[in-house]
Amino acid sequence: MKIVLIGMPGCGKTTIGKMAAEKLGVKFIDLDEEIVRSTGKSINSIFAESGEDFFRELETKSLGEAMLSDNSVISTGGGIVKFIRNTELAKQAGGYIVFIDRPLDLIISDIDTSERPLLKDGADRLKSLYSERYELYKNAADEMIKNDSDLNTVVKRVCEAGFNKN
Repeated sequence: MKIVLIGMPGCGKTTIGKMAAEKLGVKFIDLDEEIVRSTGKSINSIFAESGEDFFRELETKSLGEAMLSDNSVISTGGGIVKFIRNTELAKQAGGYIVFIDRPLDLIISDIDTSERPLLKDGADRLKSLYSERYELYKNAADEMIKNDSDLNTVVKRVCEAGFNKN
């Protein structure tokens, strides 16, 4: 079982992923954390020094490495769907892609945009990314799970999603 979580920055992928992995007794992999670990640099530093395109290459490499792990929940960066090769890579390696769909107004009220490189311009940039990516998330996903209610309910649905593939 490989559950790959996609969705907007701030939709809850990391929090939900950690909780689901613990509940399922499988490994949790956060691609952003893997990139920071492998480069020794923060995501903000990578964006500032090398740009988004370089970061996306690192993200694809990290996804490929994560997909080698059996029985895992993988939290991706919000822009992973910008390149179809990432979706193809995840699916070819047996990943079940779950779109964590959190309403934009809830994301805006929840997150500190100053800590996210593509969101440093605040809510307007978030709205722009949402309109740019929403259809990409829907098209990439094997399943959509709305994150607008109780967190434990969302985690339970993600856990169940891992078994929907079989």
